[in-house]
Amino acid sequence: MAVGTARSGPLRWIAAGVGLVAVVGAALWSGGEPAGAALERAVGGLFDRIALGRVEGHAPAIRAAAEEAEIDPNLVAAVCYMESRGRVDALSAVGAAGLMQLMPDAAADAARALGLEEPTRATLLGDARLNLRLGARHLAWTLEHEGGETERALVAYNAGRTTLRRWIASAGGYTLWRERQVRDGDSRVLAYALGVLACRDTLHARGKIDGPNRPRDEDERNEADS
Repeated sequence: MAVGTARSGPLRWIAAGVGLVAVVGAALWSGGEPAGAALERAVGGLFDRIALGRVEGHAPAIRAAAEEAEIDPNLVAAVCYMESRGRVDALSAVGAAGLMQLMPDAAADAARALGLEEPTRATLLGDARLNLRLGARHLAWTLEHEGGETERALVAYNAGRTTLRRWIASAGGYTLWRERQVRDGDSRVLAYALGVLACRDTLHARGKIDGPNRPRDEDERNEADS
């Protein structure tokens, strides 16, 4: 799990030559276009193709972890990209470890939910499949506890739910907090969330994460049946 606005690693692709406020503003005020699509159009060329390929190299494990957690594999892959650029041994200065940059408490909670032993740091850094399983489980838990709101859940994944709760309480609601990030130019965590959404769409378009027998979500099933 990422740990708030101080961690710059997952945002270098935006910070390098692109104003955060301008990017997020374009995504937020895009005339009704989905925010992720607008952000991808603005900075899509900054996605590291080598790192995307590294993430896609974990596609079977990502699909298995996502299926177990019952969430979109492209979303899991996008978080993996933004958090670690697909590097199994990635370790942040504050101790977030592995592909999904899991903090020890989050990893332990996810392991308990899956009936597994609490992982060590060495395990989180050395076992890519386990890290993806725990990360997907933690992401699914965050989605559930943020009412299924993907952007909001990604903010919580990056900053921590306790921090997000504090921000929301201070601002008077998530929407007001979101607007303030753009207005005040303090939008690194929101940019992270929008970046994940844009990366998810990019990975979906590349077609290497979705397996040929990927379970369809409810919207896809309804569309196919109509």
